[in-house]
Amino acid sequence: MSADPGDSDRARDLAASAEGLNPEQAGGLQRLVEIRCGFAELARKEAHAASARVTETKHLLEAQTATVAQAQAQVDPAATNASKDDAHRSFRAAVAAARGRGQVEAAAGAWLSEINRVNMQSRVLQARLKHEREVADALVDQLAKLSTNAETSATAAAKAIEACRDAQSQAAGSAVGAAETAPPTEAVAAPIPSPEETEPEDEAAEGHPSTDWLVIDIRSPEPQTIIRLVRRDGRTLNALVDRLAGTDPTARSCWGLLLSNFVDSVAAAAIEDACLVFPAADPFWSQFDAEQAREVARGLAALGFRYDGFGTFADGRIPGQRDLAMAVGSAGLLPARIRYWPKPDEAEHLLRGVTAASDAFIASMAPALTLGELVRLLGRRADMLADLWNDWPRVRPLLFATTL
Repeated sequence: MSADPGDSDRARDLAASAEGLNPEQAGGLQRLVEIRCGFAELARKEAHAASARVTETKHLLEAQTATVAQAQAQVDPAATNASKDDAHRSFRAAVAAARGRGQVEAAAGAWLSEINRVNMQSRVLQARLKHEREVADALVDQLAKLSTNAETSATAAAKAIEACRDAQSQAAGSAVGAAETAPPTEAVAAPIPSPEETEPEDEAAEGHPSTDWLVIDIRSPEPQTIIRLVRRDGRTLNALVDRLAGTDPTARSCWGLLLSNFVDSVAAAAIEDACLVFPAADPFWSQFDAEQAREVARGLAALGFRYDGFGTFADGRIPGQRDLAMAVGSAGLLPARIRYWPKPDEAEHLLRGVTAASDAFIASMAPALTLGELVRLLGRRADMLADLWNDWPRVRPLLFATTL
């Protein structure tokens, strides 16, 4: 429904023009009555049409509000999460039954297909909800404008009718002919189109030569891209974005976010596994080699004293010496041989300077960077990286390069 903002202005101008006439200008009282009452009829019809447009738009808005509610009901995050949970259960079951790497990769491919389907369905529903809300918002704005125009038209019509009556009073006793006026042309409103739910076209999978031989070499004097990336090297991230997105600002933003989320996901998984780097100068951690320290940290995590990723214990829980002794024992070490135990006021800062060993973690847990390895490694965190996995055949070789 489109409003003609000139309707109310036209009625107001017509009434004002009629009021300004006098018998001499109009050629007599009879002519004055014809003109003023003709304008009054036109203004009355315009006011009626403006009121009808308001009523029609109100009905459209009521119907659109119901459509928005229906679209909102179809957006069900719980159902989306449940579908993704089912996909992960199927993936884990397939991996457990797999007898080779090929079967693991096939399971990962099936998982990705299902995640893509769920994500696409969610995006379509979200897009439809967004569209319906935009239509409703547009109708609200339109109704406000139409209501204002209707009020203006009604006021102009009332003035025109009053001017007509004044002229009739002046011409009392004279025959007043009925003035025929052509009805105003009303704009025919085009129906609001129903939302089009167009699914984005899937990108065609490009053929790539076999890269099964590629693996992470963490001991190389020239670190591979994946090592520098998970170590949060900004230049490496920018170089990858250059290769994957070129100069397109939107594509660069998307790739930057995807790669950053990938690095964060690897770090979070490393922290959960207590694959950490401990400060060499710390009097407690320096008593262990790297793997022993990680086993102690795993023991602490099992007791509820987890590293939060920011140099402190999660939830403010601080281990005592007994907890530390139990963690050391769970690592297969003899607590009696530990020369230094943190004092109560030192234990709070036991994780200060500790960082996630993302490079060592991914090199040991997903050395070939295959989809199957990474989905198993990241668990539910892999869900939000579906767009990255869809382009993984192009990304993976870049991550093994030493220069970009």
